[in-house]
Amino acid sequence: MSVCLFCKTEGIFRTREHIIPESLGNDIDILENVICEKCQNYFGTEIERPALEKTNLAFWRSYLGIRTKRNHLPFVNLDPPKRGAIPSFHPFTEFGVGFTAHEDGSTSMDVSNRWQKENLLRDKLRYILVFTPWHLSILGRFLGKVGLEFVALNDINFALSPEFDQIRNFVRFGLTKSLWPIYCGREGRTTDLKGPIMWDGVEGRQEIECYRYSLAKREKGGMVFAFSIGTDIMLLCLSSDLPDPDIEKCITGVKLSCLYYHDGTW
Repeated sequence: MSVCLFCKTEGIFRTREHIIPESLGNDIDILENVICEKCQNYFGTEIERPALEKTNLAFWRSYLGIRTKRNHLPFVNLDPPKRGAIPSFHPFTEFGVGFTAHEDGSTSMDVSNRWQKENLLRDKLRYILVFTPWHLSILGRFLGKVGLEFVALNDINFALSPEFDQIRNFVRFGLTKSLWPIYCGREGRTTDLKGPIMWDGVEGRQEIECYRYSLAKREKGGMVFAFSIGTDIMLLCLSSDLPDPDIEKCITGVKLSCLYYHDGTW
């Protein structure tokens, strides 16, 4: 008998959970038999899919050309859902825009209407994605899931402790009136992310950095999980759902800002 990491139901589980999705290049970090089938299916459709298709993760998948688990190059449309319990619309976000990765290592911006094309050309192809409460909810739940699974990979008993019950419930069941603070920053240049394509016959090969992550315990207590893709760095405290200015100083040399909508403001 096992206890599911997220819903804590007991049972015999025969699941293989990729901690970071295969669509981001992970085929190494895998949890076995500690997540029930119901939770695993839920995360795949309700958390991982929107995170990989509608947030900044979607852009970086396309820009970096990270292939899907079926070895397809990604193409995404970043329009968020039009309806739902959590607001997903912001007037400054460009709608009808997607990105497609190509075999030669390039990425194209796909625009569905003429008015949007004129705006993007006027702004020198600068695309704006505003993180609405919906985006932060999906990203927070995605990062919380991944972070807690890395804790379990190191120590399953610690991961099941009451310290993580708040993030566990947020990840699995979500909230419609509260968010989990995410601390974001940038590091590096996009030009350093992809090496040149090396041609071997008719097949092109290119080295890219898909992602980085770090799990650490703070001196003041509590676990933090950092995840980096492209030039974006996102950090989440797994032990507290309250904004903490000290967390903005967790990564040496990187300025982090807290992305958060306070309760009652959305």
